[in-house]
Amino acid sequence: MIKIGRVDVSPELRQLYLEGRPLRVGARAFDILEVLINASGRLVSKEALFQQVWPETVVEESNLQVHISALRKLLGEDKDLIKTIPGRGYRLIRTHDAGTSTDEASADPPRLDERPAAHNVPHCCTPLIGREQALADVIAALDSAPLVTLVGTGGIGKTQLGLEVARCQIASFEAVRFVNLSVVEHPEATLSAIAEALGLHATQAETTPEHLIQAIGARELLLVLDNCEHVIQEAATICEQLIEVNPNLRILATSREPLRTRIEQIYWVAPLEVPREDVAPEDILNYSAVHMFIARTRARDPHFRPDSESLNLIGTICRRLDGVPLALELAAARVTALGIGELVAQLDNRFRVLTGGLRTAPARQQTLKAALDWSSQFLCKRERTVLRRLGVFRGSFHLGEACAIAACEDLSVDDVTEAIAGLVSKSLLMFGPRGSAMSYHLLETTRAYALQMLAEAGESETVERWHEHYARTRGAAGDAMDAPAARYG
Repeated sequence: MIKIGRVDVSPELRQLYLEGRPLRVGARAFDILEVLINASGRLVSKEALFQQVWPETVVEESNLQVHISALRKLLGEDKDLIKTIPGRGYRLIRTHDAGTSTDEASADPPRLDERPAAHNVPHCCTPLIGREQALADVIAALDSAPLVTLVGTGGIGKTQLGLEVARCQIASFEAVRFVNLSVVEHPEATLSAIAEALGLHATQAETTPEHLIQAIGARELLLVLDNCEHVIQEAATICEQLIEVNPNLRILATSREPLRTRIEQIYWVAPLEVPREDVAPEDILNYSAVHMFIARTRARDPHFRPDSESLNLIGTICRRLDGVPLALELAAARVTALGIGELVAQLDNRFRVLTGGLRTAPARQQTLKAALDWSSQFLCKRERTVLRRLGVFRGSFHLGEACAIAACEDLSVDDVTEAIAGLVSKSLLMFGPRGSAMSYHLLETTRAYALQMLAEAGESETVERWHEHYARTRGAAGDAMDAPAARYG
């Protein structure tokens, strides 16, 4: 009999027991558990699981995830004994014979691998395009600040930039460790995910900030925390705790909003450069967004060679997609099926057309709408309401205009002002100075999403009507900052 937490496993009977009571487990799930047990605590890759559990069958990765989830549900409080190693596979820890007590098995303190790899940074599969200056800027920022956060809207390329920075810094640190926080389902598992990436052997219950601090010591370490937005409070707290005790530690985080710690330097990741409408065809190739779009199209069709007419259309695609790399990637995937001309014609239906994400990409990067849905879930009700009402602005606007349009019975001017700050922080509202005031605008894709939300809320006609009335009368109303709030009815 083998004991996993409180659950006993009988390999002979292919049965699980909890306090002597048999648990119902599927055949495939038990096969997976048996492979993990036989690995004796070592990592089992996803490929190895597929080969051993489904030797002659092609199955989707989601099938494996379903069975892993079922096993964790059976383990209950001990579900974290099955560890997910991001991008690699799974590992079963603290598995021991039933004759060994749980106290004895947990007596040893968490420890680091004796010879951990110098880095776990994934190999570069695609070139970093148009980010040469950004790369230099972020590396320079890490020289002067212990924590640098790459902030930007979804699909802007924060992860790829962060990974390239990490690769460039491998020779400068004793170790470089990459932590993919997007796979963390619960905020309280954030610390455990970081410990796992560092090679710290411990369950989630055993992992504490003190253990992590002790394990890292004074090492010259670069820690890359990717996709912090859904665990942002935990990530911010951990970063402060680690940096306060180790002056040799550097942390590079990526997030759709700043961590807002005392030690943070923020680097806003901008879209790629797009050509203006009046740029000559021979100059369009000089823009990074165009360069990326063509490169990703040629990756699917090596014979793709745009003529001058196609280059003009590609410039249009890049402008309308705001130079956002994920949007360009999804658009390039449609070229072979639709052609450049038809792709341009379909951009008004971008959420229906731009859906061909990489099969191996996270769900939030499979479609353009999914990327915005991921960002939207972190908005409070007030921010979501203001965002959809701002969709009526076709260009830039200032705070007074936003308040005049978005405020109504359910929102005050102060509420709108607070929501504007939140939308800027969460990278859904672009900003920049316009004289002594701040100017705001929505990326075209974000605006299309906001208008879709406005229609779903049944507010399109009312908000559009007020916006048209405001546009006609604002000159006579004086300072827009003093304009009355919109009233609906």
